[in-house]
Amino acid sequence: MSHHTLSSTAKRIYWLGRYLERTENTARLVSVQANLLLDLPKRLPLGWRPMVDITGSRRLFDSLYDDTNENNVARFLINDTRHPGSLLNSLKWARENARTLRGIIPRQAFEYINELHLFGRAHLGEPLSRTRRVAGLSDVTEFVQRIEGFMSANLLHDAHWNFLRMGNFIERADMTTRIVDVGTDNLLESAVELAPFADIQWRSVLLSLNAVQSYNISVQEPIQQGAVLEFLFRDARLPRSFIYSLNGLRNSLHSLPRHEKALRAVNRMSRHLQHAEIHSLDGHTLHTFADTCQKQLAEVHDVINRSYFEFKPRRGLRAPKKRKKATRR
Repeated sequence: MSHHTLSSTAKRIYWLGRYLERTENTARLVSVQANLLLDLPKRLPLGWRPMVDITGSRRLFDSLYDDTNENNVARFLINDTRHPGSLLNSLKWARENARTLRGIIPRQAFEYINELHLFGRAHLGEPLSRTRRVAGLSDVTEFVQRIEGFMSANLLHDAHWNFLRMGNFIERADMTTRIVDVGTDNLLESAVELAPFADIQWRSVLLSLNAVQSYNISVQEPIQQGAVLEFLFRDARLPRSFIYSLNGLRNSLHSLPRHEKALRAVNRMSRHLQHAEIHSLDGHTLHTFADTCQKQLAEVHDVINRSYFEFKPRRGLRAPKKRKKATRR
């Protein structure tokens, strides 16, 4: 495969994978909160601030809104075009990348992505009631899954496919750590009152990953924090587990040239996961662990970027730029 194909097309298809996954994940993230709203007693105030923190965009949110209430946070995450990571922006960029890839991806795949983009604009714009939001987000999640199923069944499983999947896996692993972070105590403004509802909180995390049934089959014990964390980080059979994404990244990289540095970065993450006492992580230690996972994913993203998208044959490689944190663009 030529250098030209590898750098420009590979980058676009990698980002198509990321934006499709981010669209679905943002829909899931806002749904976690909707699930909790339904399950918790009305007297417990539900904090919306963590939803902003999870996406790493607190500063931007605070510059745009005075109050961290449900409507503002939902708007920021779903349809505020001033927020680069909003669901409608992710759809816009997914469509833009797909448009430039029409010679590579099946024509229908572009049509489906375009249709999803139009659906998002029509059904998730302003004003957005809670009922309409819940229904729209659920439809978006299904839509993305249909597109990915179609691509999997019809796109040639070659280097392009591997870049698409690497985009999926990095974005998915990143969001799984963030969704787990929602399960930490700061989600409710009153942690003392929360104690009796902790299982509801973790159930909502599993629900947002469509993993309640899988958990019941696999773990066969009540929903509780330690067991849920083990399941979501370490069960290699669960498509949304952290280890599943790492294994997927490793497999995709193995099929590509110049994969040594990226593989080393992925293997470092595997070792970090292997040595962590995941079952006993709690509160602050869980937050720190999730944070480290996100930083390591950012490193993997940077190495992929340098190895493939900015690759200059037969020239001295530039020193890697130091980048602080997660891989969101």
